[in-house]
Amino acid sequence: MNLTSHLPRVMAALALVVGMTQCGGPAAPAEEAASAPTTRLTRVGVRTMEWAPFAHSFAVQGNVETDRVANILAEFPGVVDAVLVEEGTQVAKGEAILRINTDVLQKQRAELTTQLELAQTLFERQERLWNKDIGSEVEYLQARAGVEALERSLATLDEQVDKATIRAPFSGVVDRVFANVGEMASPPMPVVRVVDLSDLYIRASVSDHYAGSVEKGQPVRIEVRGFEGDMQSQIRRVGQYITAANRTIDLTVDLPSDAKMLPNMVATVHITDLALDSALALPTSLVQQDAQGQDFVYVVRGDVAKKQTVEAGTMSDGMLLIQSGLAPGDRVIDRGAARVVDGERVALIES
Repeated sequence: MNLTSHLPRVMAALALVVGMTQCGGPAAPAEEAASAPTTRLTRVGVRTMEWAPFAHSFAVQGNVETDRVANILAEFPGVVDAVLVEEGTQVAKGEAILRINTDVLQKQRAELTTQLELAQTLFERQERLWNKDIGSEVEYLQARAGVEALERSLATLDEQVDKATIRAPFSGVVDRVFANVGEMASPPMPVVRVVDLSDLYIRASVSDHYAGSVEKGQPVRIEVRGFEGDMQSQIRRVGQYITAANRTIDLTVDLPSDAKMLPNMVATVHITDLALDSALALPTSLVQQDAQGQDFVYVVRGDVAKKQTVEAGTMSDGMLLIQSGLAPGDRVIDRGAARVVDGERVALIES
């Protein structure tokens, strides 16, 4: 066979091999290695568990009250003769506030005085006769008894006249005068109200569920609608009786002496029933629950997310007390916990 006749074919084959080499045929394995998928780690944020104070409180509604509110009644019927003070006036104990007309009583007193003078005259004469052994003992005793009876009647009438002047039972403010001059004052309608705001307190009711959690002297926080800021106080008294109708216990809470409040205002009392100086707590949103109802969180150990069961306790202000399962220094996933599974490698988000 003539070699010269096959030369064009050989040259074409060589050209094809050179072309494939220039197009990167031998470099194909390197490109495949570069395009192979790489493992991407889930990025998470963590918070480190530390000891911190923890407190729990519950709130109850109560009313502002005072024992020093007096709706004063007239002790006998009569026409109001004079109102001696204006509403809003500060009065001292025993100060006259209102006077009821006593014209009828004064006439009765004048009659009794006349009768007493006569009785005293008769008694003196009977006494002189008795000293001279004249007359009977019965006449003498009757004359003396008549004088004594009239003296007692006159004293009683004087007391009634004195009670016609209505006085303040204690120092305070004349909050309201219900009767005007010329009107009839008669029981049981009050004529004057006197209020002393120096000893205000809150009366509230708590469920018997908290019977073992409240005690005298326990600190509380008070909120009153219309007043800015809170007040700190303490429980004055805890009732010793459970109301059967609503299963509640009465308690009273002191108010500061400078509290500018009024009776019957509504107050919210926050009672602290748990106060720990050091505890472990987490936001409630971080504690999850599995299908078995077990509470758990994810913690980072090394670079691996681990499911850690916990025993949760009381919740307060969005924080959940962790009673067991975690220790100080544990790193709990607080960002990205919903995207991880137990045993998965993770990368920490730089804070």
